[in-house]
Amino acid sequence: MISFRGIKKELFGYSKKDVMNYIEMLNEDLNTKLSDKDRQVKEVIEQNNILLKRLEKLEKTQDEIAYAIIQAKKSADLIVNDANKQAEKILKDTKENKQKQESEYNEYIEQIIKFKKQMTRILKSFVKEAENIKKECDEACRVSFGREHE
Repeated sequence: MISFRGIKKELFGYSKKDVMNYIEMLNEDLNTKLSDKDRQVKEVIEQNNILLKRLEKLEKTQDEIAYAIIQAKKSADLIVNDANKQAEKILKDTKENKQKQESEYNEYIEQIIKFKKQMTRILKSFVKEAENIKKECDEACRVSFGREHE
């Protein structure tokens, strides 16, 4: 603030000219300070506008990111659901295939057992037949040898 000291005293108080000069100096000082404050306010308003624009951009980006995350989650859920369905289908198909193979295996085992029994019967029959042939041969040899010795 400007000093009040330079004002001269006169007969009925202070000099009007000095008071007027002082008031004018105060007015100029006040105007300078006001223009500085106006400039500062304008700078703050500009910075505020810049920050508001950045905030809008950030909010828009945040909304876009949130939307992208939601879409990604939906896509991920669909992928997981599809994968689960495929896994269930594969598991079901595998179980059915396993049951079919077990059934075929059991049928083969039964066929092998039947074949083995048949082969055993046939072999026993061959063995019996061979024994009968041997007996007949032995008998024929004895008869034939017995006639020669007679």
